[in-house]
Amino acid sequence: MQRALPLLICVALVSFLFLGEARLAQAEERRVVLACNDFPPLKIEHPGTDGLKGTDVDAIADIARRAGLQIEQRFMPWKRGYAEAADGTIDGLCSCSYREDRAALFHFSDAIGQTSVGVFRRPGSTPEAIASLADLTSAPVGKIGVVKGYNLEAELDDAKVPHVTVSGDEQAYEMLANGRIDHLYSFRAPIDFIARQNGGKNAPYQELRSSPYFICLSKKRPDTAAMLPKINAAIAAMHADGTFDAIQRRYGQAPIN
Repeated sequence: MQRALPLLICVALVSFLFLGEARLAQAEERRVVLACNDFPPLKIEHPGTDGLKGTDVDAIADIARRAGLQIEQRFMPWKRGYAEAADGTIDGLCSCSYREDRAALFHFSDAIGQTSVGVFRRPGSTPEAIASLADLTSAPVGKIGVVKGYNLEAELDDAKVPHVTVSGDEQAYEMLANGRIDHLYSFRAPIDFIARQNGGKNAPYQELRSSPYFICLSKKRPDTAAMLPKINAAIAAMHADGTFDAIQRRYGQAPIN
């Protein structure tokens, strides 16, 4: 009996360590939920017959595989996703740009993409020198459109630029191509993507600014900071081996590197 006691203790200790490792592995493998908003070609909620899901969706899936994380990309409107990520209901956002007010709420990964914002003009129109929003108020540029709900609308309001709002990117491109508006203040990626989907009738574009964007993880979730090194290592490897460029080309986008 006395000899059996140490053996029982050893068995109990081994079992405890095994269960502890199993629980740690289970914690590391938990589902990480990121909110995505429908924003082709970066995030496509309803893929077409080509099966393309979006450049960011594809990139994050590869990041998850390399980082050993179970990431679920869950589509929802931007405002809802932002609110749920900010309060820790979900783990974060598929992508967001850096702002000081967001730094208190989110951990930012290394950059996974680049956002270009500028002015499209009607195909075949005479080029104007537009280097800033101020030029849209001083030059005879005609009717200016912007998609309702984007922060770009507020930027035009702040700059005192007269404009009309449209319901979405598809309508904005159609109005520009048909001459119902003369200029469109917009993100470049969705308009270029729509133009290619509609026969390649590209609208000339003048970039006003460009900035990186990131995977954003909620600071309200206690283990998200520990995920960043793995995520950033995966991002670095994907930049190094050309994966990001390959994804961009798959969607007809210019490589970001």
